[in-house]
Amino acid sequence: MDNTKWNEIFINFYKNECDKGVLVQWRTKDIETGYICPWEGTWTHFGCEPREWEYIDYLQLRLTPENEKLVLKMLKEIHVPGVVDDGIVTVYGHRMDVDYI
Repeated sequence: MDNTKWNEIFINFYKNECDKGVLVQWRTKDIETGYICPWEGTWTHFGCEPREWEYIDYLQLRLTPENEKLVLKMLKEIHVPGVVDDGIVTVYGHRMDVDYI
């Protein structure tokens, strides 16, 4: 997935947090090191500045009854490759063998 799509995701979830206050926990996995960051509860440290995201293997989002509709709607609008499984959305950066959300 290219930087434009990653930036769309991070900017939209940042704006969602600031404007609507809906909590969406997330974490990423680094493709080079295999490091999976701890679950985060805020998107504000991303801000609205575009960045380079080529090292993201995947982004996971925790679904809750309060955020599920919003999260899935936002990801469908951005049209990203990923899966929904057991309350977690996984958006892939480099896999091409998965359907789009």
